[in-house]
Amino acid sequence: MTQEELASLLFVSRDLVSKWETEKSKPNYQMILKLAELFQVEVKVLFDKDRILTKELEDCIPAEPHMNAADLQAEINAFLTALSKRDRAVFIRRYYYFEEASEISDAYGISDAYVRTILMRTRKKLKKYLKGVSL
Repeated sequence: MTQEELASLLFVSRDLVSKWETEKSKPNYQMILKLAELFQVEVKVLFDKDRILTKELEDCIPAEPHMNAADLQAEINAFLTALSKRDRAVFIRRYYYFEEASEISDAYGISDAYVRTILMRTRKKLKKYLKGVSL
């Protein structure tokens, strides 16, 4: 199947399919479900949701952390405590409960795009915070 054929079946652009193939972008979970149905495979064959979300957080941790796991956990908890109540809840719902942006947006009456923006900004802040911590 060509990128154009797949894009047509999924009602997305060929460029987006190309980005998925080159890992410049990742399909959201709903799209993964559609892909699994289309190719008649289990979702886990295409996507390990836990791994993707864990990877997002791993990207926030310095390449050579100078702390053990317990200290890292304490620093992340301290960082989360300093966030606004809503941003902290959005972060926890996404990375602890693995909720979709749509579920979080429904719970807080905000758009999916805004949830993703909150998460992106929070990850950037976490990365900067952990970079400045020296334990």
